[in-house]
Amino acid sequence: MKKNNLYIGLLYMVFGIVCLWFALKNDNSLSSLLFGFSGAGLIGGLSLIFKYFYWSSSKRKHVYEARLEEEQINLRDELKESLRNLSGRIAYIIILLVITLSIVVFSIIGLLGIMETKLFVIYLGILWIFMYVVGVFVYRILLKKYQ
Repeated sequence: MKKNNLYIGLLYMVFGIVCLWFALKNDNSLSSLLFGFSGAGLIGGLSLIFKYFYWSSSKRKHVYEARLEEEQINLRDELKESLRNLSGRIAYIIILLVITLSIVVFSIIGLLGIMETKLFVIYLGILWIFMYVVGVFVYRILLKKYQ
């Protein structure tokens, strides 16, 4: 495994520690957000560091090289590349429709005076997850169809 992955993991750890330090030092409305960033940085960094040492051991080096070669073949496979492009396009169109309907719904809710920003942020987070899941789902369906 590349040393770059170790450095990125260490950088994530430093980011998490800095965010944790600011969250503990300041007691304001941003503390909860900083605690979230610190958790993401620390857990993500630990994960990358663990993967680096796990796959860099001499016992697993052969397995890692085989997985890396298979990944490179899959990335360059023309069928899978065109399916990734098509799934991205289909997911994009679906999300455009969902966002268009959301604009109408949030306009009506805003006019009625019911809208809170907390609901909007939660909705956008769910929409982001939905966009990712749709892309993966459509890609898998197309992969089954063409193989």
